[in-house]
Amino acid sequence: MLKELRTLVAVAKHGSITAAAQHIGLTQAAASAQIQRLEESLQASLFDRGGRQVRLNAAGVDAVARAAQILDLYDELCGQSQRASLRGHLRLGAIQSMQRQYLPRIIQALIGEYPDVSTHLELGGSLPLLTLVDHGKLDAALVVKPVFALPPELKWVPLLREPFKVVCPVGEPGDDWRQILKTLPFIRYDSASFGGRVVDRFLQGHRLVPRCQIESQDVDAILEMVASGLGAALVPIKGLGRHQDQVRVIDLGEHQFHREVGMVHSANQRQAELVTQLVRITCEQVRTSPFAHPLLERN
Repeated sequence: MLKELRTLVAVAKHGSITAAAQHIGLTQAAASAQIQRLEESLQASLFDRGGRQVRLNAAGVDAVARAAQILDLYDELCGQSQRASLRGHLRLGAIQSMQRQYLPRIIQALIGEYPDVSTHLELGGSLPLLTLVDHGKLDAALVVKPVFALPPELKWVPLLREPFKVVCPVGEPGDDWRQILKTLPFIRYDSASFGGRVVDRFLQGHRLVPRCQIESQDVDAILEMVASGLGAALVPIKGLGRHQDQVRVIDLGEHQFHREVGMVHSANQRQAELVTQLVRITCEQVRTSPFAHPLLERN
């Protein structure tokens, strides 16, 4: 009888049997038959019928309210049953910025819903983590989107966009980012990383050849070095945190570019349901995080 109740609620929501049938993937005749069976079972007419029009009567309005309660309780029961049965061990990788800012929220939400799930966390660069997922040694990884196309065996889930900005010591005068990159020593964001390659393309496109003295893949370490007066950098950044009194941020204006961060996982998973739930929870946590510039909102 649950499918009949769902059809009744759909008719109330969409205003007609025809519209409800299209929404739930039934023919009009099948939806009408379900409504008729429900009325026979309840021994009550739920609609005032006149010509081609059908409208809920008082008994129908009451039945819809009760049906919605029954369906909510059933769905909740199914969710509890799934949470109780879903268990396993997830091997999850993450680049440093994701592990620091987002991963605690993701793991907390995952364990909160599925207390029998355990996790192993792997920290690394995007390319090594991507390789581990491709070789089946990780179930999923939070990485920067590669500059090359992924093989069909891997699936990409976009999560957020992080803008690149020029950062320099707070006492450095001027707002011309080109001039700052030309004159100050350059602290390079790891040129071997996917994000670093994007930076290299940007510099080449603007015919800039900064004087590079230091290279690092850790954005926090780069900010620390800029704060210490060692030079300027071009990094993906959303806030300065503890460095706000020592570092100045300069926007690139119309030349703004970003790196895309997302989750990569195998399309053929031995833990398909567990990874599906991990993807869902990750998307929810990134979307509601105060750190994020969500890519999900535009896709």
